[in-house]
Amino acid sequence: MARETHNQRGPVDDHRRRRHHGPGVPGDGVVLTGQSLYNIPSSQGAGMIPLVDSDCGGIDSDVMGKVVVCSQGAGASAGFNVERAGGAGIVSADSTERFLDTVMAEPFNLPGILLISSTGGKKLADYMSSVAYPVASFNFTCDTVTGENRAPMVAGFSSRGPNPIVPQILKPDVIAPGVNILAAWSGATPPSDSDMDPRRVEYNIQSGTSMACPHVAGVAALIKKRHGDWTPAMIRSALVTTAGPLDKNGRDIVDSGSAVGAAVMGATPLAAGAGFVLPRLAMDPGLVYDAGTQDYVDFLCTLNYTVEQMQQFVPELNKCARTIPGGVANLNYPSFVVMFDSRIRVRTLTRTVTMVSARPESYNVTVAAPDGVKVTVTPATLEFRWPKEKRSYSVQFSSEAGAKARPAGTWEFGHIAWENRKHRVRSPVAFKWDN
Repeated sequence: MARETHNQRGPVDDHRRRRHHGPGVPGDGVVLTGQSLYNIPSSQGAGMIPLVDSDCGGIDSDVMGKVVVCSQGAGASAGFNVERAGGAGIVSADSTERFLDTVMAEPFNLPGILLISSTGGKKLADYMSSVAYPVASFNFTCDTVTGENRAPMVAGFSSRGPNPIVPQILKPDVIAPGVNILAAWSGATPPSDSDMDPRRVEYNIQSGTSMACPHVAGVAALIKKRHGDWTPAMIRSALVTTAGPLDKNGRDIVDSGSAVGAAVMGATPLAAGAGFVLPRLAMDPGLVYDAGTQDYVDFLCTLNYTVEQMQQFVPELNKCARTIPGGVANLNYPSFVVMFDSRIRVRTLTRTVTMVSARPESYNVTVAAPDGVKVTVTPATLEFRWPKEKRSYSVQFSSEAGAKARPAGTWEFGHIAWENRKHRVRSPVAFKWDN
């Protein structure tokens, strides 16, 4: 499962930097930065235009010749209502912090922007309430702003774990670009998805899992091209164990859906999985965690699926001959979920890795775990002599007596990595306490 990230962020409310997708300049001189797919005319007109506030669901005020500020946020389709009412422009200024900097550019039919931050929305609202006749102007450019941005970061709208069906299997697996992606577009549908939109285009800017998944699928196809005999599980493993948990500045990837006040929190594996897909590393992962049809049959048998249900995709199955020893958490997956409760303070999980390098290699294990959790990997070194050779290892996770008490439902995180000079095969580990 691949979730969405966005890799570009403009400056927020900074009047010192003026290379933007489309800033709005209120009458107090503050530049508020936004994004837009509005088709810039040859002459923009630099004059100030009156501002008016509206819920934009249905135009409920006099907007003739004015820029309508949608204080609850609005997409491109609202622009057609504004245009029909005689409005001169639209600003989507959602003041909530739910999605923080995850702003999806919209194909407005008239001058319009989505403000990048909730802070910008609040500043605009404060300005409009402080003067009798608020005004603003638009200044659209086609420049990309770079700098001290946190890229990639998990998109605010991206789905989060834990896995609702099988919490012992960590989801998501990885994250990939999924915000404001240039993609082919059907001429049967307008770019705004509004019935009022007469425009037709061959390409559009889109956001969501439908954009992140093609990126990952493309990487998977490249891996399959190079390694034609690899199973889907091997390809997934390569993507997961080589993913990057750090952003372009070497800091932890952040989760733009986790805003606390004006700050954002680090993206846990429940938001980012193993991290950001890195195609070049995935081509040569060193070791992979494989699983075949029988492994998944055993997995579903362990989950108590009926034979009749499973025959829908395994017609030859007559009965569940076996289950996974130790439960579904022992599926040979490239990540771990460890669940403690008041009775069970020690969990032991096993994994088998397959070497996919051409030459003999040796790997040593490194571990990161929360305070109060002891992790013992046996053996601590894996030696491989030939390609496709398999080695198994076990991991004992202990929630130690006397460690800090965790409220029920608490999640904490770590990782297990097999390393040598050439490869680092990293698996995220999620710990949950249900005591």
